[in-house]
Amino acid sequence: MRRPLVLLSCLLALAVVAAACQPQAPPPELEVHFVDVGQGDGILVRVPGGGDLVIDGGRRSSGFADYVKRQGVSSLAIVVATNPDADHIGGLIAVLKELRVEEVWLSGQPNNTQTFEDFVDAIAVAKAKTTEVRRGQQRALGDASITVLHPIEPFFSGRNNNSVVLRLDYREVSFLFAGDAERQAEDSMLKAGLELKATVLKMGHHGSRTSSSPAFVAAVAPQHAVYQAGRNNQFGHPHPEAIAAVKAAGATVLGTNVKGTIVMTSDGSAIKVR
Repeated sequence: MRRPLVLLSCLLALAVVAAACQPQAPPPELEVHFVDVGQGDGILVRVPGGGDLVIDGGRRSSGFADYVKRQGVSSLAIVVATNPDADHIGGLIAVLKELRVEEVWLSGQPNNTQTFEDFVDAIAVAKAKTTEVRRGQQRALGDASITVLHPIEPFFSGRNNNSVVLRLDYREVSFLFAGDAERQAEDSMLKAGLELKATVLKMGHHGSRTSSSPAFVAAVAPQHAVYQAGRNNQFGHPHPEAIAAVKAAGATVLGTNVKGTIVMTSDGSAIKVR
């Protein structure tokens, strides 16, 4: 009886290896994971029809790459660094080292920190294509489309107002990811007459009063507003002014400092939150 048992064990092992080598299956619904990375931004988006992307990754210690891998993701079509600060790009270093990445989107604005240097080195080692995105660029990803709303040239002063801002459309639902964009960037998008209305707004700059101006939030008119901030953070995020603005627009407000990781799924017509 020993040989059949050994043979069975070998067949099972081969089946496991074969399953691991299969391409990752696209999810049946759109998934947007606002990951609790502490005081920082880290978002995983899984798109029906194929194509996963991440938008920022928190700090080095955020554990963001491990979270992404636990979702069954082994490769990413796009990695977006909305700005070059450590609370956005630190966790992306591990993403670039541990997952296959096809393309990295950047604002093109540098930073003079070791974290930024390590991030640039990780992109080179991963041999990922780099694109400095600008307003108006569009990209199809699976069954969704992505539009770059910001930045523009010439750059504004300061890194936050040059954040990459994206709009993702999937059938009848849409997400606006505002990065760390502050009021100067928001005013620029308003004056440009861009399509800003979205089902979900990822609030700018962790829910700071420097972002989410009443005029901008009114133009977005979100059903849900999400901010990413650390528990008891030293900056006092989210600020009451920003929360008041999104509530005045009729949005349900969710924050990672209160709820932990927030996952939204959609069939293209409605959104479920867990």
